[in-house]
Amino acid sequence: MYCTACGQQLVQGAVVCPRCGRPAGVTPFPVIYKRVHRHVQTLGVLWLVFAGWTVLQGLIVVLVLSGVSLWGMHGHTGMMFWPFRGGHVPWLVPVVALILGVRAILSVVTGIALMQRKPWARVLAIVAAILTILKPITGTALAIYTLWVLAPRLSGQEWEQMTTPGFPGMMPS
Repeated sequence: MYCTACGQQLVQGAVVCPRCGRPAGVTPFPVIYKRVHRHVQTLGVLWLVFAGWTVLQGLIVVLVLSGVSLWGMHGHTGMMFWPFRGGHVPWLVPVVALILGVRAILSVVTGIALMQRKPWARVLAIVAAILTILKPITGTALAIYTLWVLAPRLSGQEWEQMTTPGFPGMMPS
């Protein structure tokens, strides 16, 4: 068990913390809000799944923009004109790959930080959700869920409680 005020490891049966004097088992303020605690693990996993989904979509988009067919036609689409084949827009493939790569990295960092309950993960998740909200269907759904869990003011208070050493369920550093 750890002190809820300073994080000092407490001896079994200790009444007060030897470092700061806070009574053992007393939290600095009661946990008022349980939404973040119930949903943070799910959010972290969903951000990691979204990163994988983004990488998969990125591979498909890059292949299509490069003129490579996924059905074995090797660059022939069956149409008379394919605007991306033959290098009409050679800058498009690297730009799309960069954007999707950055989105995937941001999603991975957000997911891992949420699951490890880093103090800065709430802010990062809110920013990532705002940047992702315009991604149709999957991005919008994940962004709305993230903002619903983490954006309210009471969520901020609960997040601060969850990231302090000694919070039940928090792994000691």
